[in-house]
Order: sequence, then structure tokens, then C-alpha cells
Amino acid sequence: MKVNNISSQAYKTSYANNQSSKPSFGAAPNTSMARKAFEYVGEHCNIDPSGSLKRVMFFIVGTVFMLGGRFFESRDNDEKREVVTRDVPAVALSCAGAPFLNKAIAYELTKHSGIPIVTNGKKFSKTAFTSQKQLTDWYSNLKNADNPLINLSEMVERNGGNIRKVMKKFGFAKELDAITNATDNTAILDALKNAQRNGKESFKVLEELLKNISADNKVLKFAKNCQAGIKLGGIAMMAGVLGYFLPHLNIVTTKKKYQKKLDEGKITEEDFQKKMMRTSPVFRVSSGVLSFHNTSAIRTFKNLLSMAEPSSHFE
Repeated sequence: MKVNNISSQAYKTSYANNQSSKPSFGAAPNTSMARKAFEYVGEHCNIDPSGSLKRVMFFIVGTVFMLGGRFFESRDNDEKREVVTRDVPAVALSCAGAPFLNKAIAYELTKHSGIPIVTNGKKFSKTAFTSQKQLTDWYSNLKNADNPLINLSEMVERNGGNIRKVMKKFGFAKELDAITNATDNTAILDALKNAQRNGKESFKVLEELLKNISADNKVLKFAKNCQAGIKLGGIAMMAGVLGYFLPHLNIVTTKKKYQKKLDEGKITEEDFQKKMMRTSPVFRVSSGVLSFHNTSAIRTFKNLLSMAEPSSHFE
């Protein structure tokens, strides 16, 4: 006995037609703009399966609740300005700036080198930065893979790379030339598939070489180094912006403001020094005890760096 067997063409047609009317939990095309806006906000307020907030929601929570409280509790306009010019950019860079920068650099590097370190690299809006594990899955352990030459070539094409450049990096340029001299991905893929269908020896030779590449081959090394370098570069940039540039900008702005008042005789030299010496309370760990202390933003950042443990991987 067959359960739920589709036994007639009429039933098949009815079943297929009904799929177009299956319920949708998103906003319908004729839904009002207010409803669409409400559902958009609701979607971004969801929590990811890993339990973390989505980036938009993280930025909203961080800005409204954390920085909003600091803004309204600020002692004067100088502290309010510091929240806007230092803390808001810090939250924005943390939740969106670094990932966007990583993706942008990885996208351009994929285009330039021809070796994908992104997924969906044909269109930037759909591009995603890869992990070290993903790169390992792509470029090594091909011995037991199903149809490795075609699948690898299709992966390179799909993710915005260049098949010829990847083969050249592997050291298989001559073997590819024995199949085709084309440089365009589409033409190369067509030639590879034709060679496979016709059982050409040149195809078998190239596929056998791919199956026997080392687990730590040139393409994988290049891809991993690029991926790690981009992440480290993003961290360095964030450190420079958050640890030096923004704090220094606030110091210069405050000094310029009160230097003018000092020159005009509106404040005394003592008041000027107090304004320049004033700092915000931050956390400090001393002998295992958490306490408040006063320091400049630059020194605070250096303290945090010295307390941080080095990461053992880039996943």
C-alpha cells in the first residue's frame, strides 16, 4: 500500500496549483506601508538561532538603553558631545562597521585574485565573508569528493572567482590548457563538462591531480592567509579609530573650545586645566578587585589591550 500516493494527473495539477496559494507569514504585496514597516521592525527584533541579537537590534539596544542613559546622565554639554562623537560611533562600528569592512575587502580581493574567500561573490549585497573551515572544505580533501573538478569549478564561478586563476595557483595551468585555452568561467565550465562527457584523458589527468593535492596546498594557504589578514586588519583599524582617533578628536575639540574661552578671559587658567584634566569613570581590575578609576580614553584602551588574551584562531 502506498500512503499519500498521487494517482492521477488531475490531482497532481490541483496539488501543484495549490502550492501557489500556501499561507505566507510575511507582508502581502498589497499590505499597507505601516504594516510592512511594523513587520520589518519585528523581523529585526528577532533573536538569531545562536541566541544573539541581530545587528540592527543590537545597535538599537546599545544606542537607546546604554548610550541613551549615559547621554541624559551627562554632567554637561561636553560629555553629551563625547557620547555622540565617541560612543555612538563605537557601537555602530562594533555591530556593523567591522563586518561590512571585512566583507568589502574580501569581495574586492576575490575579484582581484580570482580565489573566492566569500560566498555569493558575484553581487556585493548578497556576499558573505567565509570562515576558515569553509575555505578548508572548498580547497582541500578533494580525494573522496564527488565529481571534484566540476564541483570545484562551479563553486569558484558561483562565488565570484576565476577558474583559470585558481588552477594556475594550484600549479595546474598546463593541464587546464590541454582541455581549453578559454579565460571566461562559462567557457571553461562548458569545455570541462564536454571533456568529461567524452571521456577525454586530459580531463582525467586534471581531476586526478586535484584529488591528490595536499591538505595544505597553495590555494588553501593563500585563502586562509587572506581571510585571517582581513580580520586582523579590521581589528587594527577598529583599534586605531576607537582607541586613538575618536578620543584624540574629543581632546582636540575640547581644548580648542576652552582655549578660546581662556583667551577671551571667560574662564581662568585653573578652570581650563580642570576641563582638560577631567576624565570619565571606567572599570579597572587591580589584584582581582573590580573598581573605578579615572584615566584618559587612550590609556583605558591600552589597559584593555594589555588585559586581553590573544586569540588562538580566527573562526
